[in-house]
Amino acid sequence: MTLNELIDIQEAGSRACVLGLGEHENPYLRADRRRPEDEARVSEWHARLDAWKFGWEVERAAREGSIGKFFRQLVNSEA
Repeated sequence: MTLNELIDIQEAGSRACVLGLGEHENPYLRADRRRPEDEARVSEWHARLDAWKFGWEVERAAREGSIGKFFRQLVNSEA
């Protein structure tokens, strides 16, 4: 998976939030896209799941006016 693909997935998550879809409507949670049986593909599936969720969360935080808080929490959780 390329960086551009991850960015596209983040943008899809952001658009979903704009359209009023909930976080639980992440397409990578659908039955046909759930965690693959092939363990070699699990990390790619997680990356896609997380990229969509990240895009959705960033858009939600921006709309709530809490984008600064969101990124501070993100940075602190990574430390």
